[in-house]
Amino acid sequence: MNHSPSNRVRTGRSRRVWPSIAAVCLGLLVGAAQTFVGFVARAAEPPVAANVSPPPSLPRIDEARARAAGIRRLSSQRLTLYTDLPKDPSIDELPAVFDQAFGQWCDYFGLDPKQYPEWRMTGCLIKEKLRFEAAGLMPATLPDFTGRGYTQQYQCWVYNQTSPYYRRHLLLHEGTHGFMSTLLGGFGPPWYAEGMAELLAVHRWENGRLKMNVYPASGAETLKWERIEIVQNDFAARRALRLSDVLAYDFRAHRKLEPYGWSWAAAAFLENHPRYHDRFHRLWQFVKDPDFNRRFVETYGDEGGQLAEEFQVFVADIAYGYDFQRTQLDFTPGHRLRTSGESVSVAADRCWQNSGLRLEAGKSYRLDAKGRYEVAKTPRVWWCEPGGVSIRFLHSRPLGVLLAAVRPDGKDSATTSPLISPTVVGTGTTIRPSVSGTLFLRINNSAGELNNAAGSLTVRVGPD
Repeated sequence: MNHSPSNRVRTGRSRRVWPSIAAVCLGLLVGAAQTFVGFVARAAEPPVAANVSPPPSLPRIDEARARAAGIRRLSSQRLTLYTDLPKDPSIDELPAVFDQAFGQWCDYFGLDPKQYPEWRMTGCLIKEKLRFEAAGLMPATLPDFTGRGYTQQYQCWVYNQTSPYYRRHLLLHEGTHGFMSTLLGGFGPPWYAEGMAELLAVHRWENGRLKMNVYPASGAETLKWERIEIVQNDFAARRALRLSDVLAYDFRAHRKLEPYGWSWAAAAFLENHPRYHDRFHRLWQFVKDPDFNRRFVETYGDEGGQLAEEFQVFVADIAYGYDFQRTQLDFTPGHRLRTSGESVSVAADRCWQNSGLRLEAGKSYRLDAKGRYEVAKTPRVWWCEPGGVSIRFLHSRPLGVLLAAVRPDGKDSATTSPLISPTVVGTGTTIRPSVSGTLFLRINNSAGELNNAAGSLTVRVGPD
């Protein structure tokens, strides 16, 4: 998972504190933009798709020496793979997987695969390191990447993993590094380099067909990968990172596993969120620019504060099968509540919903909820009311219970989104906001199971 020319060490973890837009911009500008000066050459003109790369200069391998060390050779159009693992379908098919990956890398980065007929990599899939050293396949100049992977241009080394999925994932991860470094001329700052390698390597392999860049539906289909669990565990332990923390990773950070989870989370959020996807998809054009993170800030402009807050909410609710359509936030400021009160509907199959109501600081408001809705439709209908169901808990609250939060107007100065720490409403409660802002409501459910919910409830909001 590491790649030339640098290894990375994890920086100190932050508290679970979230930035204002000013803090986001400062973190981005002071982060990898400075760290990466000298690492990649700055482009004289705005980067475009890479020119045709010269044919790779692949290493000369002493095949007899490799065989004598117990290493066999697998080959396809795009990959020559040396391994000391025995014959097995999940291993022998790896060059075919890699061949399909090349076309998908080209599609993602807008390159024509016909322009690169000679592009290929040489890889080593390693069970016992000593065999590869004996065969001259592991140069003494390689850093220690025990248990993971490493890439230098057209060469990669991958240690065997404990599941066929994770083995493929790691090979595709390193292949992404090789593709970007040789055909794009760089891979950007650490968060983007590792985030993109993780993003594109998450895949499905079914009936001999590869699909890369998928958001995993379950842990069972990505066995031993566990990037989502990294973020979930850090959030639960109050070690959640801000987006600016991730973007500021230096090129020593990824010597530990956790930064891979956070780099993937940032890339997956930007790639899959309908509002941010198109701009993120164009960022690869700046991989040779040492001011990549400044480009990032400029790309999202005035939406930077909302972007940072939505990342907070994503981290708090991250799950397999996360529904990016149903979790989008509407930041439209609400209108002042009528003195007679107003009623709003809350859908069971959505995450946080803007009520359209503005509540004022220091005033008391009564919220009363009623309705019957489905928190699950399959395998059987699971009916629920605003008080929730106590036989299952999510974020230490009953599944299906009504939650509320008041988001301040122009929340740039706040450190933590109030949507991260909501108030339990249930069938009814009185709230007294400490700040004026728009009332948001949701039914407590997993962001990965919203498509299995249905119905709505009604909330009456009035002065207390």
